[in-house]
Amino acid sequence: MKLKDDFYHVEQAYENGTGFGYTVVLHKSHFIYRAHFPGNPITPGVCIIQLCKELMECRLEQPLFLRKALNVKFLSVINPEVCDTLQVDFSKVTPTDDGCKVAISVHRGDTPFARLSLFFQEDIPFAVRGEMKRAGVCVVIPTYNNGVFLGGVLDSVLPYASSVIVVNDGSTDDTEEVLTRYRSRIEYISYGPNKGKGHALCRGFDKAEALGFAYALTMDSDGQHDARDIPQFVEALRAHPDSMIIGCRNLRQENMPGRNTFANRFSNFWFTVQTGIRLPDTQTGFRLYPLVRMKGMRAHSSRYEAELELLIRSAWRNIPLHPVPVRVKYLPEGERVTHFRPDIDFLRISVLHTLSVFGAILYGYPSRFVRYLFNRQ
Repeated sequence: MKLKDDFYHVEQAYENGTGFGYTVVLHKSHFIYRAHFPGNPITPGVCIIQLCKELMECRLEQPLFLRKALNVKFLSVINPEVCDTLQVDFSKVTPTDDGCKVAISVHRGDTPFARLSLFFQEDIPFAVRGEMKRAGVCVVIPTYNNGVFLGGVLDSVLPYASSVIVVNDGSTDDTEEVLTRYRSRIEYISYGPNKGKGHALCRGFDKAEALGFAYALTMDSDGQHDARDIPQFVEALRAHPDSMIIGCRNLRQENMPGRNTFANRFSNFWFTVQTGIRLPDTQTGFRLYPLVRMKGMRAHSSRYEAELELLIRSAWRNIPLHPVPVRVKYLPEGERVTHFRPDIDFLRISVLHTLSVFGAILYGYPSRFVRYLFNRQ
């Protein structure tokens, strides 16, 4: 909760010999003082810490996360009836690799009230959230019978993204009940019966475009993708606008199913044959799609192979592809909820690769060459 302009206001900002400072005025009529304590109001220490954090954010013009209170000493009671104006001096601002340490003195003239040593870091989720909004990026999460994980996935994603589209692909478990808790914070599509991940992604893309988004970041609902990797996609998009950003897993990590490793290597090989492009992971569902460059492109296939199809067709359209490393969490066998059918889905992927080889000869390579010639002019 922000305290500025409600609990206090800034009267003056100033520079001093060792750093900078602010003169602030406490609002003695604030409701906090009616509880702490009636007739003898005392400014809570936690409010002083929050006040210092907000003043530091004003100075740096960016949101901060208070990582650690290294040393906090409250020396005198701050009664706003007796003293409602304070000086807050920031000195010894020491940058580190992952934040900054700041020494702070709260006083009025020669009367000291508190001395604090605080460690701040950039509030990454808040900063990323703002950048995604400015770039027109939403998150699309297709889900089918993953109610046991879906709530946790949404809780991890929502701090980073102000716009999340969940596509309920005909779930028959408690997915609907889970989503009722998030109805005011997400866009929601539901239909039945189950039509496949590819169909769900296309419905999500349609909704994203209808809402005016330029990019869609897709994540699975089974908890294997880590929301802490979202900033990597935003950073890559900043460096490579209008590109498809592809999350690439470490295929040698613990608990990685052996069949996934084989299927990915198989798919990587044929993708290179079909496009002339090498990628370390063509099977991941953690991707940022440039809807503006795809221009209405939708998968013809409706199941898991749809993501591979979109990747191949994007390469044929000369949409730049940029991989970024991502974490992935695979639960031990028996705890995972997966709807991938090894036999039939691998067969469908193999059929797609076969058709795509012919497509590469008849359309893919010729179209890429024509686009290359036009781009040179």
